[in-house]
Amino acid sequence: MNKIAARCIMCGKTYEVAEDHKDYPKLSQAKDAVFVCDRCNYKVRYESEEKQKPKKPM
Repeated sequence: MNKIAARCIMCGKTYEVAEDHKDYPKLSQAKDAVFVCDRCNYKVRYESEEKQKPKKPM
């Protein structure tokens, strides 16, 4: 199984991306492809959903 070393653009950690990962085709074809790890992806999604919730009255 082939693996590619990819660095997350947000946190800077290096990850081994295997062939079965959803971003593997993009990373293997493009030299300057952007990779965002799952942790940062979920963090941004959570923050954006919390921002869209209505404010509670004081």
